[in-house]
Amino acid sequence: MSNEPFSLDTAIEERAVVDADFQTGLDWQQTGHPEEAAEAFKRALDADPDSALIWTFYAWALAASGDSHGAIAACRRAIACDAEWGQAWNDLGEYLMDTGRESEALFVIRRALKSRHFDAPHLAQMNLARYYLHQGSMRRALAAARQAEQLAPGFRPAEKLARWIDERMREWNIRD
Repeated sequence: MSNEPFSLDTAIEERAVVDADFQTGLDWQQTGHPEEAAEAFKRALDADPDSALIWTFYAWALAASGDSHGAIAACRRAIACDAEWGQAWNDLGEYLMDTGRESEALFVIRRALKSRHFDAPHLAQMNLARYYLHQGSMRRALAAARQAEQLAPGFRPAEKLARWIDERMREWNIRD
């Protein structure tokens, strides 16, 4: 393994060059066809069942197809392949929240933030903000949204969420 910082984009590019099914899955996913993408990623997994990257993309395709429970299972398989695969931890937290299992999400989102193979901590901070909103902790949610802004300057969803939370806190006179 190199000393270069982890890059999901690089991992995707390297896999796509050597795996036609993975590339096909990417093509289907990028054109808005998640069911076809899932089929292609499944074929890629048949050839390499130990790839955290492919399991993560399979999870994304399943989630986009409406199969959140399948996406949760695929994320868990990705994590079993590489416990430092932060994207799978983060996505697992998101899918758990999507299925009403917020109480399980906090640990996995925090685990994403500690993962060595994760280059998008701003996304985990956004999920953390979402978790805290669900818990009713506006101040913690605002702190997480602002952290996402700092980690990815110009990331509009973080800016909008931080602004929305701040406005609600002022409007509702919340000081939690």
